[in-house]
Amino acid sequence: MSTNDGAPAAAAASAVVLAGGASRRMGRDKRMLPWGTDADGRPRTLLQSVVDTLAAVADDVMVVANDQPGVARARVEPDAIPGSGSLGGILSGIEAARHERVFVAAADMPFLNVALMRDLLGRLEGHDAVVPIVGGRPEPLHAVYGPAVAIAARRQIGRGQLKIALAFEGLDVVRVPEAELRALDPDLLSFRNVNTPEDYAGARRDAGAKG
Repeated sequence: MSTNDGAPAAAAASAVVLAGGASRRMGRDKRMLPWGTDADGRPRTLLQSVVDTLAAVADDVMVVANDQPGVARARVEPDAIPGSGSLGGILSGIEAARHERVFVAAADMPFLNVALMRDLLGRLEGHDAVVPIVGGRPEPLHAVYGPAVAIAARRQIGRGQLKIALAFEGLDVVRVPEAELRALDPDLLSFRNVNTPEDYAGARRDAGAKG
């Protein structure tokens, strides 16, 4: 199915933006950093840019945050278990999702790749999670999750264990190797975060070079 402009329609999937970080290294709320313009030429924030990209692949987009960051095309959901870090954010998103396929991304990932996200969503069938492997390490904040992950996450949080990888133990996880990721995202820009003023300045330069 395609949209009127010929682009593929958003899938019957949910997408979650984890937006509850304190932005200490940035020195200001990085969600609100300027990042390009929308389709009408209006300035938009980094968070809104991430939401807009996710809206191209999922028909249900939400932001997990304990405030109201001011974002369009997404609903805001609070942390189900405050103080439980990124694992709690993943749990909150999965439990609030309208679909069983849930793509999770961080709010500071400006170079999300639509083709790669669609590929990862398509790999979940019959499994509990799809997690990219970059540099030999999992990327759990750019991954796809099913309902079993929420059950495991609640169990881990109840034990006081907030390490995301522990929630995967005993689950059927598809680990996508770097070579397969590079087939759709040659420079692995999808996994680039903006944590410091230097990161932001560099990302702005590179975004300008790309466009």
